[in-house]
Amino acid sequence: MKTFFKSLRFRLLTALGLILFALFYSFGYIVIHTLQNSYKESLEASLFTVLKDIKHDFSEDPEKELSLNETKEEFEIPLLLTQVVAYDSMSNTPHILTRSNDLKEQSLNIEPTIIQKIFEHPNDIVFSIAQDPNNPKRKIYMGTMFLAQKEYQMLFLQCAIPYDKHTPQVQDMSEILWIGLFILLFIVLGLAYVLIAQSLSNVQHITNIAKAMRGETEYSRIPKSHIAYEIDDLIETFNTLLRELQHAYAQVKQFGQNASHELKTPLTIIKGEVEVGLRKERTPKEYEQILEKVGREVGTLHEVIEKILFLSSSTKNDLKKHFHELYLDEVLLEAIEEKRSFAEQKSIKLTIETLEAQNLRGNATLLKIAIANLIDNAIKYSPAASTIHIVLRSHELSIRDEGMGMSAEEMEHIFEQFYRSSRSKESTKGSGLGLAIVKNILDLHDLTIEVQSTEGKGTRVSIAF
Repeated sequence: MKTFFKSLRFRLLTALGLILFALFYSFGYIVIHTLQNSYKESLEASLFTVLKDIKHDFSEDPEKELSLNETKEEFEIPLLLTQVVAYDSMSNTPHILTRSNDLKEQSLNIEPTIIQKIFEHPNDIVFSIAQDPNNPKRKIYMGTMFLAQKEYQMLFLQCAIPYDKHTPQVQDMSEILWIGLFILLFIVLGLAYVLIAQSLSNVQHITNIAKAMRGETEYSRIPKSHIAYEIDDLIETFNTLLRELQHAYAQVKQFGQNASHELKTPLTIIKGEVEVGLRKERTPKEYEQILEKVGREVGTLHEVIEKILFLSSSTKNDLKKHFHELYLDEVLLEAIEEKRSFAEQKSIKLTIETLEAQNLRGNATLLKIAIANLIDNAIKYSPAASTIHIVLRSHELSIRDEGMGMSAEEMEHIFEQFYRSSRSKESTKGSGLGLAIVKNILDLHDLTIEVQSTEGKGTRVSIAF
């Protein structure tokens, strides 16, 4: 037994267990305490509103009898205990002037300490917890405020509603929280036990292998030793962690590339509009038009950033939960309008040959990004003064340009990330992510894309839905 207590593994687990229990207990206490305070604040807010409303009615006509029962119905409060108390300053005795029906023949207790606090701060409401006069086993939350002064009497208004420190919601939350925290504690301790056991067995062997990995590539792995299951389990855990880190790094890198690619066009437009506005003094109307364009592009930037973040942090099934019915012809027109100024810079005409109403279920912003990328590519690889033909028919969208076209070899790689042919590198700027983004978005919507191209004649892209 003494050997067991001297075990480093036992000491580490005991220390970790105590620390985690203290942290979890503190966290649970803070959560429950916060919920209770929130509940109490909601009660105070309700009482504050009721008291102020009754005092307002009294201030308008002090001689009129207060309708305390109507206040309960007005605020839809199931149980509202209300009374007006006249406190004789000569005899120091309270006298009930009127009470609500919920009080029946009972009355709310007014403590001397409450009166003292009101004397010190007559404009404040004093809140307190007391016993329900109709049910001593039940607590009530009571608010008391100064109402008026009549000769030797001071009038006080008291309102109370049922109070339960441990409401069903708080009780359920408390039980779930403690069960969850204890389960989490045992899970963490179980994992810690495994890791400690592996770490204390042949640690030097794994350390030497890890040291030898310093100069290797990012995809290095520690090979299994086949000496013991514990060692191999630790090695596999370490390799899994390496894979997850590599995957996370790749996602971050991919996000940076996608973000820079998608944000470049709106930023270029904003920069161009600002430069045009600063080039010479213009009329207020012209400045207004420039600001409207800049505002639209800022909105586009905001929208694109949100969707890229959403796309990078959510699975395909998560994204589909946010799909809704949309009109593809409206999305197409928005994408064309977004790229029209870019086309005009090269004197390229965007022609809509056929536009049929088409609706489908999806994400309008992501589909607009995909269509805008296809139009953007058509403009980039088309000669000046040419035409881009756009057709939207039932179950198909096609975009055909009169550009340089692509070879069969280039067609095999167009949807690969970062791929750019030698000719495209010479003629246009880009990151090679546009069509990869298009493919990902269309796959998300279960749409198929087909590309037909002839060198020197142009390219036709078709989306079937």
